[in-house]
Amino acid sequence: MINKKKLISILMVLVMVLSCISCGKVKEELGDEHYPDVDFDQEPITITYLTIGDKPGNGMTEKVVARINELLLKKVNAKLDIYYIGWDDYLNHYNKVLEGNDTELDLIATGTDWLDAWPNVFNGNFLPMSPEMLKTYCPRTYKNVTEEQWEKCSLNGSIYFIPENEYSQWTNHGFIYRSDIAAEAGLDEIHSWADLEQYVNYVLENRPDLITWDSDGSSTVVTLGYLMSMSKYVPIYEISTYGIWGADAENLDKIYSPYYVGDDLLEFARLMKRWNEQGVWKADPLAAEGGYKAFYEGSAALEQHHTQNFYTDIKPTMEHRQTGTDVHFFWFGEDCGNLLRTSFLHGAMAVSSRSKNPEKALMVYDILRNDEECYRLLRYGFEGTQYVINSDGLMEKPSGYNSDRDSIVTNFWWGRRDELELYDASFAWDDYKALVDGYEKVAIDYPWDGIPFAGADVQDKISAVIGVCDRYIPEISFGRYNGSPEDEIESFREALKKAGIEEVTKKLQEFLDTY
Repeated sequence: MINKKKLISILMVLVMVLSCISCGKVKEELGDEHYPDVDFDQEPITITYLTIGDKPGNGMTEKVVARINELLLKKVNAKLDIYYIGWDDYLNHYNKVLEGNDTELDLIATGTDWLDAWPNVFNGNFLPMSPEMLKTYCPRTYKNVTEEQWEKCSLNGSIYFIPENEYSQWTNHGFIYRSDIAAEAGLDEIHSWADLEQYVNYVLENRPDLITWDSDGSSTVVTLGYLMSMSKYVPIYEISTYGIWGADAENLDKIYSPYYVGDDLLEFARLMKRWNEQGVWKADPLAAEGGYKAFYEGSAALEQHHTQNFYTDIKPTMEHRQTGTDVHFFWFGEDCGNLLRTSFLHGAMAVSSRSKNPEKALMVYDILRNDEECYRLLRYGFEGTQYVINSDGLMEKPSGYNSDRDSIVTNFWWGRRDELELYDASFAWDDYKALVDGYEKVAIDYPWDGIPFAGADVQDKISAVIGVCDRYIPEISFGRYNGSPEDEIESFREALKKAGIEEVTKKLQEFLDTY
């Protein structure tokens, strides 16, 4: 028999346990414990997230966002809306939207090396944030960014970006080639531009059934790739996609431009002039198939893109479409082991300076980045509709999946985390691992993070120099000009001088010296 006093004691404990469980349920229903002062009696606040990409039209993204919003409403009484900047002339449109007052934005996708992050700081388009603000409203993210990383996101004591510092990616460019043809050419693999030229010459002389490289002449990244292969040149991507200015990896204190000085650009021009005359690409750029079509059909011997695209798309597609070709990747800089890790500010998130609810925006971002259910919805969609997990724990497309009908576009490239990523079974992981094992032996961190070169007051002259590059680099990259390479490079450099490249180099040097 239990005495009365002991029974009362047991009942009191049970009441306390049930009370705790009940409080837990109420707390779960009313909000997320990570964030303070969420008022569920107010009307929900919509947070608009700007990303780069073409707006989808199949209705599936809206369904995924609707489910995310059910979760956000319960957690912080907020909803998400996505604003898209289409890929066509994206940077110009991006900056116009950020400068204008027509669009209400809260979270803004950005990047220092391709999305004018620092110029938009100087133009007042991003909200200056304090550590205390981020600790309070974006706590889970804040603790996973180091103090040194926060410093590189800061200017004059304020933080302007939230970095994508927990995600591994390689965006270094190179050529994708067929190892079956390389073997025919007497090459085990391609590890240098000399090897590449041997491969190209073999195709030209022995494989008339193939176009060597089905390029439409629009990409100029090969120029910078060659320059980074012939020396330890480290470009400042923030200033221009051409990488006009930079420094040597062994002397990062000295700014120069290999487009303006040195012999490497001339050697590249000679090579491209020769390739053009030999017919490495079609004489009429408009005749190129584009989109890897000729490569996938087995009628081209080379393609050009970056590591990420190689192992996620090109390699898997070729294994399916051209079995036995066994494509490999020759990366720019391999000649001399010159390789930069992708900046952790390649993808970053900012809060609009015009946001009416910056604290709520930070809460929403923190949830999207750290809550596993929200993260997977935003990145991959619905399990069973957009993806399934196979017996090996890898992600696959469901049976009957149709991209046009079922795909989603959220392009959340501004807060990805390795810990929450799903690994796609279709990707060429063995090739990726082999590349990264080699990369890690030579790669250095991108050295210009946290140095806002946009603060050097020479933007007009920089624009003028870029204009000259827009005129000359495409024709140099594909040898499409009259006259000799020597005359072309001389003319190019005279135009650069007139545009003010020497003054810009001097100003950038002064800025670096005093920063």
